This record gives sequence, C-alpha cells and structure tokens, in this order.
Amino acid sequence: MIVSLQTKSTSGNNLSPLRFSMRDFLNTAFYYRWTAAAALAVTVVLGCLLAILIPPSYRAEARLLTLYAGYYNMQVGQTGAGLGGGLPGLETGGIVSVESQILASPELHRAVVQEELGPTASKEALDRAVRRLESRLSIEKVETANVIQLFYSDSDPVKAAKILDRLIDHYFRQRAGVFTEGRVSFLVQQRDRVRAQLDKANAQLMAFQRSRDVVDVDAQIASAVALNALLKQRGMENEASLAQDKSALEKLKAEAKSVPATIDLYEDNTEAAHAIGTMQLTLLQLQSRRADLAARYLPESPFVKQIDDQIADVEKEIAKQKSEVVSAVRRGRNSYYDTVQDRITRLSADVAGQEERKQTLDDQIKEADDHFQSLITTANQLHRLEIDRDLLADSFKGFSREVEQARIQQNQADTSSSTNVRIIQAPVPPTQRSNPPILFLAAALVAGIMVAGISMLVRSSLRETFLSPEEVERLLALPVLFAPLHSAEAPQVVREIGQTLRQMQAQLLAPSEAAPAEAAPAEAAPPEPPPQPPQRRMPRTEMGRMVAAINGAAGADKSSRVVMLLSSRDDDGLDTVAKALVEELERRSTRPVLILDLTEKGDLYGQPDHDRLLTWPGEAGPAPSWRGAAVRPASSAEAETMFTFHPVENRYIVVGSLKPGAILPSGRQSAGLFDLLRSKHEYIVMRVPPVGRSFAGIEAAILADATVLGVRAEATRKPVALQMKAQVNDTGGRIVGVAMTYRRSYIPAYVYRFL
Repeated sequence: MIVSLQTKSTSGNNLSPLRFSMRDFLNTAFYYRWTAAAALAVTVVLGCLLAILIPPSYRAEARLLTLYAGYYNMQVGQTGAGLGGGLPGLETGGIVSVESQILASPELHRAVVQEELGPTASKEALDRAVRRLESRLSIEKVETANVIQLFYSDSDPVKAAKILDRLIDHYFRQRAGVFTEGRVSFLVQQRDRVRAQLDKANAQLMAFQRSRDVVDVDAQIASAVALNALLKQRGMENEASLAQDKSALEKLKAEAKSVPATIDLYEDNTEAAHAIGTMQLTLLQLQSRRADLAARYLPESPFVKQIDDQIADVEKEIAKQKSEVVSAVRRGRNSYYDTVQDRITRLSADVAGQEERKQTLDDQIKEADDHFQSLITTANQLHRLEIDRDLLADSFKGFSREVEQARIQQNQADTSSSTNVRIIQAPVPPTQRSNPPILFLAAALVAGIMVAGISMLVRSSLRETFLSPEEVERLLALPVLFAPLHSAEAPQVVREIGQTLRQMQAQLLAPSEAAPAEAAPAEAAPPEPPPQPPQRRMPRTEMGRMVAAINGAAGADKSSRVVMLLSSRDDDGLDTVAKALVEELERRSTRPVLILDLTEKGDLYGQPDHDRLLTWPGEAGPAPSWRGAAVRPASSAEAETMFTFHPVENRYIVVGSLKPGAILPSGRQSAGLFDLLRSKHEYIVMRVPPVGRSFAGIEAAILADATVLGVRAEATRKPVALQMKAQVNDTGGRIVGVAMTYRRSYIPAYVYRFL
C-alpha cells in the first residue's frame, strides 16, 4: 500500500510527491513495539486485577406482559378505528410506557425499601436505600411485543430475586389503586350528563324539522334539482328558437326593402327586330358580292366603289333602325312581395310569443333556485344537528360501556389485583454471574490494543529523528547516497537484564574458584579489553553511487574534485563513511587522494612513526608495485604553514592535518591554495568539525565541489538537518546527497519477505 501526498520541496518551488509505503508504517510499528507491548501488558494486567478484585454480581430478571384490557380498552374503544385509534398516546407501545412509569415511580421504590428496612428506619437511611435500589434496578421496554423487562443486580442471587418479587407485588397493589379508585362513580356522572345532552339534541332536531316542513330532505333536494334542470333546459331551448327567429326576421326585412310591389309583365318589339334582320341579311349579300368583284377588279374600279357605297348606306340604315326601335310593355302586381310580407308578419308574432315565454321561464328558474338554496341550507343545519346528536349518542354508548367495564375491572382488582398485566417470567435466583472474569479480560485486551495504538501514534508524532532513508528524502528533498544496515542491538531493558544475569552467574561461581586463586601469586592481571566487533567492509556498489554523484556534481571538465562530509554531531559515524569513501576514491584515482583534516584532532589515523608514515585503520590491502614506497605529499610553503602532511603506509593516500592555531584562509588565498592542491591530487576529501561544535564546515562548503550531509538514524533531529541544509545552501555550497549511518531494519525477516 502506498499513500501519495504533495509537498513543497525545500530546495525549490516545485511540488514533489510524498509516497508513504507500507514499509514506512511497519517501520514505525516495529520501532515502537516495546512501547506498544508495555502499554498492552499494563492494560491487560489492570484488567486481570479488576477481574480478581471486583466482587461477583448476579442479575435477577423478570418479564411482564401488558394487554389491552380494563382501563386501556375503555380509552381506546372498539368502534372500528383499531387499537390505539381512539386515544392519542395509546398506540402500539404506549401502554408499555404507561406501565413503565408506574414501575419507575419513586413512591413504589420507597414502599419496597420501607418494607425491607422497617418502620423505624431514618429518613437518611431510607433515601440511601432508595438510591441504591434505583442504581441497581433496570427497566427496559420491548414496545413491539408490549413486554417490560426488569433487572436487579446484587452480590447475593437470592436477595436479587426477592427484591424483584417484592417490587412486582407492590407494583400490582399500587396500580390497582391508581386505576380503580373512584372511577365507577365518575363514569356514571359523565354518562348521565351525556344522556341529558342527547335528549336535548333530539328535541331540537324534531322542532327544526316541523318548523321547516322537512320530511325527507335528500329526496326534496333531488326533486328540486330535477325541476331546476328541466326549467333551465326549456329556457335554453326557447332562447335558441328566439335567436333563430330574430335572425330570420331581420334578414327578411332586409331583403323586403329591395322587392318592388309592381313589376313588368310583358314587353314586345318583334316587327322592328324583323326589319333589322332583313337589312343585316342584305348587308351580308352586298359584302359577299364586293369580295367577288374585288377579286376580279382593282379597288379603284367603279364596280367596287359602287358596292362600297351601297354597303355604307345599309349600315347607316341599320344603325338608325336600332336607335328607333319601339317595344310594347305591360305592368302588374308582384306576388313575391306579398309572400315576403306574410312571412315577416308570422315571424314577428313568433318572436313576441317567445320573448314572453322567456320572461316566464326566467321567473320560474329564479323561484326554483331560491327554493333549492333554501333546501340546501336546511339540509346543512339538519346534518349538523344530526352529527351533534350522533356524537352524543356515541359518547353515551362509550360511557355506558366504560361504566360496565369499570365495574368489571373493579371486581377483578378486588379479587386478583391484576387487570391487564401478566407475569410471563417470575424472578428466580440467578446461577451465573453478570460480570464474568473473561469479560474483563476481553475488554482489557481490546483496550490494550487501542492504548498501544494510541501510544505508538503519540510517540511517532513527537519523534523528530529519522528511521529510514525514505523519511530523509521526503523531508530534505535530497537523495540518500549511502545508507548501510547496522547490526540491531537489544533494547536497554534486555541488555540490563542480561548484565544482571551474568553478574549473578559470576557470584555463584566465585566460591569454587576462590581456592585456586589463593594459591596463585597475588599478582593482579591487567583487564582484558572488550572484544571489538569486526569492521564491516562497505559494499562497493553503495560507495559507487556516492562517487558517481560527486563526479556528476563536479563536472567532467575538472581534473580534480573536492568533497566535504558534513554532520551535526561527533557521534554521527561520518568518519567510517569517510574511510570507506577514501578507499573507493583511491581505487578509482590515478593520483594520490588527499584528506584535509580541519578538526585539529589527529585521533582518526594515530601518530606517525619514525618515518613520518601513518597507518591506515582497518584491514591493510595488498600494495601494488607502484605503491611500494611512501607517497610524497604534494605540498608547498603556503600549504605547509597551515597543514602538516603525512603519507599513509602502503596506501596512495596523503593526510593533511590542520596545525594548532591555524585558520583556513578564505577568498583568494583559499582559492589559490586549493588550486595548488587540485593540481597534485585527483580527489580531496575534507574532514570538518560538526556543525554543532564549529561553523568552519559551513564556511568551507563553498570550497567543495560536492557536499555530503551526514544523518544518524534515531539521533539527528529533523530541524537540525533542515537548518544544516539551509546554511550550506546560503553559503553557496552544493549538496549532492545524504549519508545515513547506523540505520537498522526494524521489520523482521518473516514479515519483510512479503513486502
């Protein structure tokens, strides 16, 4: 599982993803495993102590079943509304709440305690006993089944059952008095009062019917509705006929205006027409003849001109006859005019009759509407009176039924003291504890797991040190170039226990070895030094990554590279890293590797021998033929004023130690000094004091091509590492990565194989 977040890099403004893997969570879990184990053990031990020290408790139980009978049936009613439909609050489950209130009554509890303590008990003792009873008594409602569960806890099982039995006995006696006392007389009074109101309502209903002459108001309303509908239908038919006749009358009157009373009966012009026809026939003959002559003669010939003159004379005569035609005309009476006038007279009479009928129908409809509205008002008043009468009748029936049921309930209460509550589980002495020890152990185990998790969370939130390379890369935004695994050590508690066992074993063996010790000469032998763990040789692949980062930071154009290892504490283990780095650089270099020691302490390589040679700590590898002799240090007068150079025996390494009181120059002097050293050495490794002790390492960061920060797992604090990085960046140094020392693997192998 990997959780990715976004965070701002400390070396820039770009966002780099934070990836939390399952390994990070397991590292934290196994790192604080002793804290979690201690929290879990303490919680489980406390749970065991509680299971042993807390006295046993027994819980007696009883169950009561509540039924709809007696008082509840009188309140609910059986009018078809169903159970709970008559009285609000008595729906399903409401009866259980009512009975639970009686069981939880302080007066009931006081009566139970009073019977147990006796009449001589003081008020203070009685109050304490009531509070103790209420704290141990539990009342639970099962509303879906109308069941009440009673529980009482006590160290004595017999006493717990007796207390419940006594409580139920007092409960039945108290509720019998609550539900039956004075109820019959009250219900009889209510019934008589409702009966008087019912008689008065019946008298008012009869008087109203006589005054309004109402026998069957629904039938009368139906008849009035039918009459009203018939009158309205006839009125609509009359209005339609009236509109039709009016429209026909107006149209006839409009047409009669254009019909004359007299018209022309006969007109004769036969003789004039015959003469005109004869002349037109003659004209046709002349035109035919002219066409024949024009075909044979020229148009200017006399024959043609003569025919043309005859044709013109005939045309003039025809025109003259047409203008002087005389016709004989005969006029008489127009029969259509008389027919139209007859129809107008009939339609006018019909319109007058329909208008009178319309007025009569309107009066009848208005009278029928008034009678219909009067019947509706009367019916509404009559229905209200009937509703009031019916409600009073239902109330009278209900009160009568309640009186009978109250009398029956009172008789039952006098005999059995129970009307609608039944005991379905009597209290018996319990045989099993209500607080078994296994319950405390399980609760302690669950609480212990939660406390262990919380303690791990708190400690991890308060921790400011690094556990894994992933944490270093996430916080510093720098690659981890070197992070070898360190051998795991036992916790401090385990080491102390082992040391104590060894001391006890030595004390037991001391008497048996005393006699030989007395015979031996009393000469104190020097104490043997403790065995030193074998030096672990760093893998070349890990050093190779750091060397590649150094070469990449310095660039390929430089013939010499200056490396500085910087840490914040003396015990960060950076000297071991520097030793492994120098060995790897010596293997890769063709010129001597120079170590500049600015710490003013010569404790790392010891004192030179009489040949001014230093001995390389650890294993001495075979020296090649060209390294048989000691390497001469490439020094100058300026360098020797500040440093003392010593070659290393059988190594291609030179160590330059800062002389006491000497100060590394800055600016041009430092640049000139390092240019001289670069010309003689391919790699220069600077050993500087920790940042917590001196600021010389921060000032020298600008002289180095690559700076490697040293971080010790579980020791270097995160704010210190961030501040050290910021200081190096502010001085102009270039950080290529981080060397993490004393890193351990907290995840066991059988768990780590699954990651």
